[in-house]
Amino acid sequence: MHPYQRFLRKWINTNLRLVSADNFADIGALALHEHQRDFLADNLYSIAQASFHPHYHCRAIYAGDSPVGFLMYVALKEEGQDGEYAIWRFMVDREYQGKGHGRRAMELAIAEIRQHGDVRKIWICYWPENPVAKDFYAGFGFVETGLDEEGEMQAVLQVRD
Repeated sequence: MHPYQRFLRKWINTNLRLVSADNFADIGALALHEHQRDFLADNLYSIAQASFHPHYHCRAIYAGDSPVGFLMYVALKEEGQDGEYAIWRFMVDREYQGKGHGRRAMELAIAEIRQHGDVRKIWICYWPENPVAKDFYAGFGFVETGLDEEGEMQAVLQVRD
C-alpha cells in the first residue's frame, strides 16, 4: 500500500451497510456517468434480483451517512462452486468517483467475503472496453482468466487453494 493510500484510508469514512427498506430508494437513485451506463445493471434491478436468491448479498456503500454506491456479491455454492464467490455488481455514484470510496468499499467487500470462512476464490467480471475497471481490480490482485460467453472479461482473486 502506498503512503498516500494509508493517509486516505484514515480520512475516508466509507462503510458498507445492508440494503433495507430505509435506503433502497436512495441506492436506486445513484447514477453513473453517461459513458459508464452500459457497463452495469440497474441497482434496483439487482436489489429485486437478490430478493429471490438468498445467496445474493446486497450492500449499500456509504460515505459517513450518505449513500455513495452499491455492490452485490454472490455465493456460487448454488452453482456447484463451493468456496467461490463473485462480485456481480459494483458501482460508485458519479459525484463520488475518484475520491477513494470505491477502493475502500472494495477492500471492505473482500474482507466481508473472506469472513464466510470457506472462501477459496473471488471472481469479478467487466467489459474489456473498460480499462479503468481492469486496472482497478488488478490493484486488488485480481488476475484475468479470459472472456466469458457474453464477452465479459473474468478475473479471479485466489484467496486460498
